Amino acid sequence: MVTEQDMISKYLGVPFKHQGRSLEGLDCYGLLILVYRDLGIDLFDLERYEQDWSQNGADHFIDNYHLQWEPVDKSRSFDVVLFKDCKGLVNHAGIVLSKGRFIHSCFNAGTVINRLSDRQWNRQIHGFYRYKYDHN
Repeated sequence: MVTEQDMISKYLGVPFKHQGRSLEGLDCYGLLILVYRDLGIDLFDLERYEQDWSQNGADHFIDNYHLQWEPVDKSRSFDVVLFKDCKGLVNHAGIVLSKGRFIHSCFNAGTVINRLSDRQWNRQIHGFYRYKYDHN
């Protein structure tokens, strides 16, 4: 069983890479793909998407991934947190950790941990989602 600490040890500090899907570089959805693969779950992936997911009004996560996820009111470790931009379109994702934290891959910093309560992140939360087939 993969623990939070396993995930943190493996992914923290991995550099950002647009459409990155390996430990050599990750974008935010690449991190989700690898962490969920570690959990034994293969997530759907788009082969191509714009540099900015919300470019031209596209909401790739909501439009393409919603069938695998269900919204939850109370998040727990390994749930996904989605963030919206100023237009209200989802453009970033992270994985919920305990103690009000989340891990995500940022353009400027690579894979880092932040607090959900940090003003920068809290005001952009779109919602929390759980993989539909996780019935734990």
